[in-house]
Amino acid sequence: MTNITPNGELVLREISLESATIKSIKPCQKRIQYRAVINWLTKYKPHANASNLEQVKGYLEAFHHLYEVEDWERATTIIDITLNTPTNEKLRDILGTWGYYQQQKEIYEGLLGKLDNKWECIFLNGLGNCHFYAGSYQLAIDYFEQGLKIANKNYLEKNYRILQNLGSAYYGLGNYNQANSYLQQSLELAKKTGDRFTEAGILVNFGHLYDSLGKYNLARDYFQQALIISQETNNRSVEGAALGGLGSYYYSQQKYQEAITYHFQHLEIAEEIGDRQSIKSASGNIGGAYFSLKEYSAAITYLQKTLELTKQMGDLNGEETALLNLGLIEFELGNLTPAREYFEKALNIAREISDRRGEATILFNLSQCYYRCGKFQQGFTASHKYRKIMAESGVTVNALPLPRWYESFLKFSQRGRFKLTLFLLFVLIGFPFVTIAYSMQMLWWRFYTKFKLPE
Repeated sequence: MTNITPNGELVLREISLESATIKSIKPCQKRIQYRAVINWLTKYKPHANASNLEQVKGYLEAFHHLYEVEDWERATTIIDITLNTPTNEKLRDILGTWGYYQQQKEIYEGLLGKLDNKWECIFLNGLGNCHFYAGSYQLAIDYFEQGLKIANKNYLEKNYRILQNLGSAYYGLGNYNQANSYLQQSLELAKKTGDRFTEAGILVNFGHLYDSLGKYNLARDYFQQALIISQETNNRSVEGAALGGLGSYYYSQQKYQEAITYHFQHLEIAEEIGDRQSIKSASGNIGGAYFSLKEYSAAITYLQKTLELTKQMGDLNGEETALLNLGLIEFELGNLTPAREYFEKALNIAREISDRRGEATILFNLSQCYYRCGKFQQGFTASHKYRKIMAESGVTVNALPLPRWYESFLKFSQRGRFKLTLFLLFVLIGFPFVTIAYSMQMLWWRFYTKFKLPE
């Protein structure tokens, strides 16, 4: 096993901490904490099959002991050390790459308000990312905005990374105008400072934004630009993301085999660098493409892998998406009970994290499940809630292309059992017309779900 951490003795020299220097430290309890720092950095040896977290345990323990004696500068030096990994990330950053958001969150929360404005921005931005990847977009925005305010007030460099993160968070909320505004600001500043490493990541963000807006060729162009720059700057993480973006583009063109090829390239890079967030994303997209090819067994395999990862990482948004997609497969297979259970679990998460777009999508699919089960009132209620959320979100697509008379009676039917009975009688009399409307509804559903599965 390759040692990814630097030599502990060198680190102790860097932070000016040696056995001889701590003998005079008083009180005794404080001296014990410093002795523990030295021991963890020099004596801890992870076992051969140690996890990523176990490999850096010595450094994390050293940090916590320095934290206990309020030695903030030495503590931040420990978490700022660059590790010997394919991405050459700092310890504080790679915890996020590995999906250890809780450990990362505890570090940042503990250090808030302890150091200068530069570090305060780093901690606030880091906390924003922790909440972003957990699907708590509004909370992430709150932290990003606090960090941006400090950065702008103190003329700190690289505030464009916070702007990029704000764009990503607003994209997650479905606020595409705000997302575009922040990403534009971020891209202009990254180009101005010549930071091509970050520029590639912003271009990937733009690709996903335009993909969601249905501007697929423009999205493809951004992904291709990002791929070229990431390869030139050896930005493996963004290279994988750009390949995944191209996979999403080919999926939108219904070229599912090409999509799978790109998503597997993304997965390969993600596994190489240990990026669990990207492993989750790539696996989910592969599962979605196999679903479209009606290769349900393979689709379930990759989506279950995605679901397991999201639970391990506390990624509620990813868990919601995986549950929805597994529900779609069960629905397609005619397994209505497990489909409904997946949809209901996904719906609970969507409401917990205030994912209104996700809630609308799940409600629509849940309504179809209720209809097929013969639970018409629940189906009508779910459809109505779906349409209401879509309208509130400003979506212009006519999500359920039903005649106005049908819409009016649908609302009428929700006002009580008697009116529901009248509605059902009307449906029986006008059965041919209802059949046409329902067929249109199902056709739209099939079209919609084809473009929903990739993230």
